[in-house]
Amino acid sequence: MNGKILFFNANDGNGIIITADKQKLNFTVQEWDDFEVMPSLGLEVGFSLNEEAPTNITALENSTHLQENEYLPEDEDEPQQDEPQQEQQEEPQEAEEEPTPDFIEEETATHHLYEEEVVKPQPKNLETPTKTQEEEQKEEFFKEEPEITEILEDVEEELPPREESVTVTMNVHRAVDNYFQVIEENIERRKFYRKVEGRLDYLLIRRFLWTIFNNLCEIDLHILTPQLKTLATDLRAMARVYDDFTRKTRQPKLAYEEVFLSCQAEYMKIKEGTELTVERIQKLKNNEKYVGSVRKIKKELLEKTIDTEEFSVLKDELKSLNGAYVDTVHMMAELDERYKHDMKLLKEFEKEYRDDFYALFSNAAKKYKSDFIDILSAQAYLLDEKLWNKAKVSKAVKSHFQKSSIVGEFNTRTYLKYYLKSFTSDNMSEETKKLSDLYDYLCSLHKEYALIVVKDPQDAMEYESSVRVVDKSIHTSIFVDEKKALQWAIKNSVKVLVLEDRLTHMSVDTFLKNYKKHVLSIPSIIIIGEKPKINDYSITKLLKQNTSSLLIARNIQELYYEEIKKSQEKKDS
Repeated sequence: MNGKILFFNANDGNGIIITADKQKLNFTVQEWDDFEVMPSLGLEVGFSLNEEAPTNITALENSTHLQENEYLPEDEDEPQQDEPQQEQQEEPQEAEEEPTPDFIEEETATHHLYEEEVVKPQPKNLETPTKTQEEEQKEEFFKEEPEITEILEDVEEELPPREESVTVTMNVHRAVDNYFQVIEENIERRKFYRKVEGRLDYLLIRRFLWTIFNNLCEIDLHILTPQLKTLATDLRAMARVYDDFTRKTRQPKLAYEEVFLSCQAEYMKIKEGTELTVERIQKLKNNEKYVGSVRKIKKELLEKTIDTEEFSVLKDELKSLNGAYVDTVHMMAELDERYKHDMKLLKEFEKEYRDDFYALFSNAAKKYKSDFIDILSAQAYLLDEKLWNKAKVSKAVKSHFQKSSIVGEFNTRTYLKYYLKSFTSDNMSEETKKLSDLYDYLCSLHKEYALIVVKDPQDAMEYESSVRVVDKSIHTSIFVDEKKALQWAIKNSVKVLVLEDRLTHMSVDTFLKNYKKHVLSIPSIIIIGEKPKINDYSITKLLKQNTSSLLIARNIQELYYEEIKKSQEKKDS
């Protein structure tokens, strides 16, 4: 589909595209796919439509941008009716060369309108006087003069009956309810996300999350499974709904226009009529200027041809031109008066319902914001988790991490830390500082654990209880099933690993081999009982089988804080 950018805000990346059939479509800069041209007011674009939202947006070739006050009547006392455009014009833009006005193009191209020359009657029995260059140009100009009927096309068109009032098509309550019904349907359709255990602040992580998503999928296309693609698509769809919601709540005038005014049939009919009136006024102004120039030259020629046969012809032509000029000026005045009348109607209608709409819309919006954030944060957490679960088993991603010297667990926090290493405090942009805040946020979510894997459930609970007695701040997780313990360790950060020398389903040697294979981080290891034969991991502490649970807890505490200290030193370096 094709359209034109009606509004674009460079600060938040949101805009509106208007199509040929006057349909207004909201878009975000995330859907912009043109790397040579940036979105701007009046730019003609092509795009695809996905769930009534533009995607894959690009600028069309030979597209021009709207200039300030283009298509508007030259009446400084009348405010512009299109407020979003007015706001956008206040944004700083690169200077562009102004296009040549239409009436200048018409004047300079006049001699190309007709192929046949018009033969003027020549005076008889008189010598042809020597013509100046200016006179020759004037005569050449009038040889191919447009027909008067063409000039009067707009003048003769009758105006539709004038509206004296605007009737409400849909009341304020109904319009607000209709908008938030769509919001509620989107939230209700995704209520199952609330059962997801984790949360990632989507508003904070959204940009970097999509960066990671694109980078990892580019490294290994097999990461993008149907399930992951569905998650990503659903998150993007919900984000678009939320972006539209926040745009309207932050810009009440825009919400009023799109939610209420756009539903008013008579209002929109009059508004479209004012736009057509503006176009007709502009065309008539061009005609007025052209006819005025022709009249001036005709008068000069008429004074010089009083004693010639051309006099009567020129006189009749001048008479027709005078009539055309008067009719044009009269119609312009009538259209200008009509424009002011209609604009007054529109503004009175807008003013009548504006305050009621603002109050209703604001109260309704408060109800849904927290639901939006909760679902988006759950979606972000789920997408992030599934994405890294696939990345952890990808040979291509592992190779990339190794070549790039990315050390640590396969997660967003590790990847972001690697990304931030290329920046210093001197060359950090505002956007990069936001990523630094994101890193601190991810660190605050990342819990460090002591993992205890033993054979007897009773012993496991005693060890956990003793750790709570020694230090409540240490997060402890206990297992008697070695396989479940490994699955849990893959997803969490383990600082201290406590193992008995005899486990339920496998030996300590086998457990440690699998741990090394699937878990990247190397914790401090405490073995209760005999030392295992395996040498791949260095055993930090070896405790006897009959060691008290309280002593084991104190050893866990000591090693736990040693590991935390090492991590902090690495972070500072």
